[in-house]
Amino acid sequence: LLGLAEGAAPPPALLLGAIGSAGRAPALDHGAEPFQLPPGVEVMMADVCCGAHTPSMVKSIQRWRGEDGAAKGLWSRYASQSARLQASLRRLAALHGRYVADGRAAQWLEALARLGGMAPKEWFVEASLDGCELATALNEVRNASLELRTLVRSISTASGVPVEPAAQTRLLDATMQQRGVLMALVPGAGGHDAVLALVLPSAPPPAGLLATRQRVSSLWRGWDDKGADAAAAPVCELPVKESKSVSGGHNGVRIEGAAAAALLRRAAAPLRGETALSGGRQTLVVGLAAVVAVAAVAAAALQWRKR
Repeated sequence: LLGLAEGAAPPPALLLGAIGSAGRAPALDHGAEPFQLPPGVEVMMADVCCGAHTPSMVKSIQRWRGEDGAAKGLWSRYASQSARLQASLRRLAALHGRYVADGRAAQWLEALARLGGMAPKEWFVEASLDGCELATALNEVRNASLELRTLVRSISTASGVPVEPAAQTRLLDATMQQRGVLMALVPGAGGHDAVLALVLPSAPPPAGLLATRQRVSSLWRGWDDKGADAAAAPVCELPVKESKSVSGGHNGVRIEGAAAAALLRRAAAPLRGETALSGGRQTLVVGLAAVVAVAAVAAAALQWRKR
């Protein structure tokens, strides 16, 4: 993939080699696991009107990893810290499960609001002096995210790729200073174009999460970067939130089952020459082809309406 020309689509054989096909094991060594934020912890995102070119950034990072002898150790520490952050979020979700199992579900949001209304440095006091398990869990998530960002900045410096640019650092730090903000970071491949935050309620009901959201929204809306490298880049909040499954399962990539996969395969067949896909692993490729089919139908409908 790194050898492809800028903007070029990878050939089907290369994609099939990554995810596997009939009789061939996948080369991709990543997996997906179900995950859900506990009630009272929500996502906020903002678009920073500056932009970043993700393919170029990814290629540059991969080139650095191959050429710099010190890259392996730094990347390993980054991977370990990323796993630590993921584990801390899972522990927070598991703690909510224990609240529910103990018949304390109603106390969960009250406890979150009480801690969210404090300065985050007070969580450590709550955890160490009062033995507050929730304060300990929140403190772990926050500290893990801060340490991960430190490593991301080290990678930025070593590789010359602005994964967390200085302008984003200032915005993220200001966001994390707001009461009710659990963590903030640059999502995806990083760069100048977006920020993400996890927020908690910072006031008793009914204000709750709305109080935090309004505080962060006000910061982003009026953001005026005073850094020496600052550019006139407005920060625009995006209306996003976690997508919760209505069926009690999980959203995201999933195995559709033989019947649904066969239907998608027939619908996608005219768009590609590959007809030998079989088994659950190929559902992703078929699903992508089906998305292309839907887009083509939508485009045709739009042209018809214009006529």
